[in-house]
Amino acid sequence: MDKQKKYEEVYAELEALVKKIEDPERDLSAIGADVKKAMELIAWCRDYIRGNEAEIEKLMKEE
Repeated sequence: MDKQKKYEEVYAELEALVKKIEDPERDLSAIGADVKKAMELIAWCRDYIRGNEAEIEKLMKEE
C-alpha cells in the first residue's frame, strides 16, 4: 500500500467499503474482494497509528 497516502484518505476509503459490504442489495460474489481490501486498509491504518505513537513517545522523551 502506498505510504504516501494520508490517513484520512485511507480511512474514508475504508468507510466506503464498509458501506458497500453492509448493503443488503450487494452481490455476494463481490463481498469477498471488498473484505480483503478492507483488511488491507485496516492493517495500513494500524501501522500508521503505531508509527505515530512511537514518534510521539520519542518526542516526549526528548523534552
